[in-house]
Amino acid sequence: MRNYITLSIVLMQITSAQPDSLVKYFSTNIMRTNVLKGKPEKSVDKKEAHFKAIYYPSGELKSIEFLPANWDKKRREKTKNPGRVTLYYLKWNPKTQELLEGLTKREARAWPHYRATVDAQGLVQEVDYISRSGKNQWTFYMKWDDYGKSKEYDIEFHSKKDLSQLNKELFSPDMSMIRPGWISRYKIEDSGIPKSVEIMDGLENLYYFYQFNYSNRKLQSQYFTADSTLIGSHTVKFNGKRKPLRITYYNENGIMKNAIEYEYPKDARMIISQLNSKNQVVQRTLIPKKKGKEKE
Repeated sequence: MRNYITLSIVLMQITSAQPDSLVKYFSTNIMRTNVLKGKPEKSVDKKEAHFKAIYYPSGELKSIEFLPANWDKKRREKTKNPGRVTLYYLKWNPKTQELLEGLTKREARAWPHYRATVDAQGLVQEVDYISRSGKNQWTFYMKWDDYGKSKEYDIEFHSKKDLSQLNKELFSPDMSMIRPGWISRYKIEDSGIPKSVEIMDGLENLYYFYQFNYSNRKLQSQYFTADSTLIGSHTVKFNGKRKPLRITYYNENGIMKNAIEYEYPKDARMIISQLNSKNQVVQRTLIPKKKGKEKE
């Protein structure tokens, strides 16, 4: 299994010159910035899956061809499409647009994973989340400007979901239902953190939206109906490691409804406390540490 990857493909060298282009061979386990600059790191093992990148004499990336490993060549044809290269990963971080822990197509069948489509510039265009059963759960659609920066992306859901279960910090259980074919549109800050999320159907009819405000170790999330009526809000306090310590929920008038507190003792994964509107603990749950380290 391959290690860390930022946004996509990359390199490992062996170069040859042509009159109007420069060809380099890269592994699938490097940094996207290296591929864009044509900067190799190590020699590539041509028996393993790798990429053939072609550059203009100016050094600008011209096209990328994916070459499967020897064991895989009989199972599929070479994928030669300068604008569409498909890669597989265990993890995806849309905040930093990073893909982590690369997989071969064969390895990906055994785990829930992310299937990424990368363009000729090495930018991620689409990322599908595939469950262990092989079903596509949702798809990220990235939107890039002319400078290779993304300030907006969409997530299309292929089954009914609860956003608050996917991200308890941003979303509230009171307003988080998603139907198949619906889209959540994220608008993000330069730092990569979301500043708003709009929830709409496949025809882009708006149903509700969120707005976020950040301060030192604190997040405020507000949620509105399509006509901008405030439904409620919650605040999240974090520790120095950006783990949530407390989530407090408020109604539309700013009155506390309930809260959840998180503790991280050394002998357990965490302790979760449920508090009522009077700030009294009504339930505590201890979540033990996992035995061994498993892929998620």
